[in-house]
Parts: sequence; C-alpha cells; structure tokens
Amino acid sequence: MKLRYKDTGTETSGSYFNINAVAEVVTSDDSAFISDLDVEIAGEWKDMRQAFKDKDIITDNYNSHFFVPLTLEDKNRGYTLD
Repeated sequence: MKLRYKDTGTETSGSYFNINAVAEVVTSDDSAFISDLDVEIAGEWKDMRQAFKDKDIITDNYNSHFFVPLTLEDKNRGYTLD
C-alpha cells in the first residue's frame, strides 16, 4: 500500500506490521508508528489510525499484514479469515 509520512510528506510503501513492536509498520525504507502515517485509499490520503477505525483497511487473521478489504463481510468483521 502507498503510505506517506505526516511530518515530511515523503511517500513510501508497506503492508506489514513490525511484529516485535506495538502499532509499528514496516515500510520500504524504515519503520514507523501508525500515528505517523497516512495511507492512500481510492486516490485519497487518510490518517492511518482513522482508516483502521473506519475499517477502510483491515488485517489478516494473524494481525501481521494489512490491506483494503476485498468483501463487505471482511470490512464489517474488520479482519479476514484467510
């Protein structure tokens, strides 16, 4: 997924959590906390924390990978069973 640092506006990418830390995302160039990132969804930038709250992005059932939900059932549930 396309990500952007809030403080610098620098774009990066990532779709995995750092499983050794709390609320930290592994990006293509570093790692950053969810609160420090925006995520691009359907061409619009959104605060990553808010995107998780709104279920615009969800996690897999291992809570290690995040992505845009493919089905309405996954979005309502907030995670995927695959």
